[in-house]
Amino acid sequence: MKTGIGDTGSGSGPGTGGGRFSRINWGFYGWRMMPFAWLIYGLGAAPFYSWGFFLPEMLDDLDMTRADSGWAFGIWSFCGGAVAPLIGVCLTRFGPRPVFTMGFLTVSVAYYLTSQAQDRWDVLLYFGVFAGLTHTFSTVLPTQTLATNWFLRWRATSMAFLLIAAAVMAPLIFYVDNAILSRGGTWRDGWALIAALCAALGVLSFLALRNTPESLGQLRDGARSLDELQATVARTGAETADQWVAREALRTPQFALMVLCGLGYAVPWGVLANHGTLHLLDIGLESGEAGALLGLMALVSGFGRASGALGDRISPPRLLGLALALEGTGMALLLFVRTVGEARVALILLGLGFGMAYISQAATFARFFGRRAFATTTGVRFAVGAGFGATIPALTGWAFDTQGTYAVPFLTIAAVTLTGSVVAFFLQPPRKKS
Repeated sequence: MKTGIGDTGSGSGPGTGGGRFSRINWGFYGWRMMPFAWLIYGLGAAPFYSWGFFLPEMLDDLDMTRADSGWAFGIWSFCGGAVAPLIGVCLTRFGPRPVFTMGFLTVSVAYYLTSQAQDRWDVLLYFGVFAGLTHTFSTVLPTQTLATNWFLRWRATSMAFLLIAAAVMAPLIFYVDNAILSRGGTWRDGWALIAALCAALGVLSFLALRNTPESLGQLRDGARSLDELQATVARTGAETADQWVAREALRTPQFALMVLCGLGYAVPWGVLANHGTLHLLDIGLESGEAGALLGLMALVSGFGRASGALGDRISPPRLLGLALALEGTGMALLLFVRTVGEARVALILLGLGFGMAYISQAATFARFFGRRAFATTTGVRFAVGAGFGATIPALTGWAFDTQGTYAVPFLTIAAVTLTGSVVAFFLQPPRKKS
């Protein structure tokens, strides 16, 4: 007997009849699961956005430098990337449901301990290491895998729908964070609330999510027969992509180039999560203005993520190239802003480009290497980028502490992102050797 939200014994299995595949099958559990998965991913982004918002208070309270904060966030990013191959293996073996559940329940303990930190070493241990090693089990890789497992024809669309949640939720998260501080609360209250939220999301994951449509006797996209599914496989080229195994995919030049593109879109976002609020305060903006601008950037990234759904109709690598061009331009402009209006333009470009790249990068991996190799190859990509994610925020903080400006790191990051844009525009699918 199955238990949980929306379990069904009927739906889109092979024996449920005909009908045109172009018509959506509303008996498909994937459609009913999507709102729950959307909420889980969106609220699960709270630690990422809240870190930078609570950071000014944490620096003062714990006598930390900007370099210290960069190392804490960098270690958090590094640990999350370092365990990504293990997460890929767990997703392949156990599926997204138990990975989400255990990830949220474990990381909730780490964020509670963060709320009790007494010095920089506690932050490095509880937030950087403990939360870093566990938060990735409940964020983007399991979410992308869930969409890849359940959808084929609407793969990019489903990814866009799920990953847009973090952008939509960002203004709400910033609002709650600001409300906590403005009403007499502290950063400790904020992290305690995040810990409780993560525990609740772990329970919801167990109740609402399912690993694959096959586990419920259904087919991807809600196809009503194997013939309908095979027609989509042939039309999308998924039959060839699904023949890749991870060890073969990792040896292709396309994988290495996609790692570069991944750094191009992820590094600016990670650096701004740590230094964005500080940079906007440095140019004379108020805390509320900085929070509103970063909330706008995150919200605009939602429109970018929605446009990533075009990857079902337009080549995902071409979309990725456009996205990185926008993001790199925004990163360069951000260094020179002096007013709210100028900052708004730069952050809109950054948010739009990041959001589009967030979806098109995953859609490109799925298009190139298929469902079978997706989780492991994406996990290895995260691991390769982990070293950069760990050191670049810290080096950015060090550059400011020693030079009094973000000029060198911001412009270097922009150059790498724009290089990734050129690479993506010319990227072609790999050819599998027979």
